[in-house]
Amino acid sequence: MTTYWAARFLAAAELERRGYRVSLTDEKTPGFDLSITSVTGEQFLVDVKGLGSSGTPWIGRIKPPRPNLFYILVFVAPDRNEDRFFILSQSNWNALVEDYQHSHPNDPNPGFLWAAPHKYEGQWEKLPSSKTS
Repeated sequence: MTTYWAARFLAAAELERRGYRVSLTDEKTPGFDLSITSVTGEQFLVDVKGLGSSGTPWIGRIKPPRPNLFYILVFVAPDRNEDRFFILSQSNWNALVEDYQHSHPNDPNPGFLWAAPHKYEGQWEKLPSSKTS
C-alpha cells in the first residue's frame, strides 16, 4: 500500500510542476486516482499505477472506454532521482493488457510485464496541454 500512495503523490507533484491543477480523488472513486485540469481548462482523469521494484509486472484490468482517461505508471525508486514515469493513453494501456493476455492465456493476473510500457517513458506530451508543453 505504501508504493500506491507514493506513486499517487509523485504523479500529482509532477503534474503540478508541469502546470496542471490536480485533485486527488478519494479511494472509493472507482476507475481513477486523479482529476486534472490543464491551464486551458481541459479536464481529464488519471489512473496511477505504482511499482517499488523493477521486474515486477504491472497489474490492472481493461476498463470500459472513458473519454480523457490516461494512465501514469510510476516506478518508485529507492532514490528520488531514479523515479520513472510512463504516460499511457487508455488505448495504450488496453493494448498492452490485451497483448499480454494473448501471449499468456493461462496467466490469471491481468496486466503486463515490467518492460512493456518503457517506450512510453516521459511522454508527458500525450496529456492535454499545459503551460510547459
